[in-house]
Amino acid sequence: MIELFPYQERGVEFLCTKGDRLGLFDVPGLGKTMQAIRAMDRLKIKRALVICPASVRGVWPGEFSKMATMQRKVLRASTLHDLTLWLRHKCDVLIISWEQATRWKVHIEGDIIPVIILDEGHYAKSPKAARTKAVYGGRCDGVTGIARWGARVWILTGTPMANDPTDMWTWMRFVGAVDIGFQQFTLRYFNCKPGAFNQTYSPRKDMLDDLKKRIAKYTLRRTKEQAGIDLPPVFLTTQTVDGDTREIRQLLREFPGLDGTVVQAVERGGLSFLDAQHIGTLRRLVGTAKAPAYAQQLVEELEMHGDKVVVIAIHRDVIATLARVLDGKGIGYVTVDGSTNGADREAHVRAFQTVSSCRVFIGNIKAAGTGLTLTAAFRLDMLEWSWAPADNAQAMMRVHRIGQANEVHARFISLGASIDERVSASVARKTAAIAMIEAPLTAAA
Repeated sequence: MIELFPYQERGVEFLCTKGDRLGLFDVPGLGKTMQAIRAMDRLKIKRALVICPASVRGVWPGEFSKMATMQRKVLRASTLHDLTLWLRHKCDVLIISWEQATRWKVHIEGDIIPVIILDEGHYAKSPKAARTKAVYGGRCDGVTGIARWGARVWILTGTPMANDPTDMWTWMRFVGAVDIGFQQFTLRYFNCKPGAFNQTYSPRKDMLDDLKKRIAKYTLRRTKEQAGIDLPPVFLTTQTVDGDTREIRQLLREFPGLDGTVVQAVERGGLSFLDAQHIGTLRRLVGTAKAPAYAQQLVEELEMHGDKVVVIAIHRDVIATLARVLDGKGIGYVTVDGSTNGADREAHVRAFQTVSSCRVFIGNIKAAGTGLTLTAAFRLDMLEWSWAPADNAQAMMRVHRIGQANEVHARFISLGASIDERVSASVARKTAAIAMIEAPLTAAA
């Protein structure tokens, strides 16, 4: 049986004794999954519903197998038939995605569930999102929605405020920390500053103590330092590579002022603006332009040293470019993106962790940014990165977590002579600010 660290024992005690609706918000890498499973063991609970990102559905069955002291039949749902089997008590634990929960809400009615675990609970940060309403109810008060059927509901996330401090309202409303609507919440606890593209919020000093007390009553969060985990530091650098920027310059000519607008939006947190179609085109062109030069640089570096490397990207054609170059040089690698099924995902992670000839892990930031342990590497390159800094910090924690014995070196790769350089400087700075809370981090020259 795997022994718990003292801080994990305290986490289990918290989940077992402090209430029926709780948040375990330890930073990534401290074993929230293990603590939730062992809390079920301590309470002698067999039956549970786990709602998690689709990309980590395959992780949970393995975690139950490794961590649990009780025998349970765990099923990763693929179809509605699997949900029916669980509803008929043909298995004990059902693992479903947030998207499946949204579609299947109508079928999960009327039967008390001993434990509902909401993994990566920040997926339900938006009050308007369909998945938030499906799980927490239309007013996020748990009167309607799947979570109302949980005798106990445990929310697990390392980023309870993924982009904005007001992200906490949905879970605070659900657990009972506040009993007011979103607008009242923001007016009571935050100062609102209108931005060029979005509003930004900062806590009101006169209400900060009250807000902290309400949060502390229902949640537990430890940093690695607070948990007594002595991990090596992270060194964060930025590096530029060359690439063909002609298509990028042409797009910017079609949208005058777009580059400056993007930089301002990233600086001020107006990320909703960045979902526009021409912004998506710009990001894809930037990634495609820098991928070939970076791939060649990566090959040269791999030929000079024997280290393993994790590369984070976004677009499939960028990942394909890296794969093609590595194939041509006979360098072993694995990929995890949105099309990778659960079984292959686990196999690819295992190969990277254990097979010496598997030198590179190429991961999409959404599919591989959470729920993975990649400590076989201590080098991580953010070839493409999220404009939401918390996503990048999460990706970095795939390498910087329990089991990592070496200093971690993370690089933001940007395209020279392009908007990418300016954006990367801003995002890297914000990512470092988040990561400093979670681990000793040094911004290297």
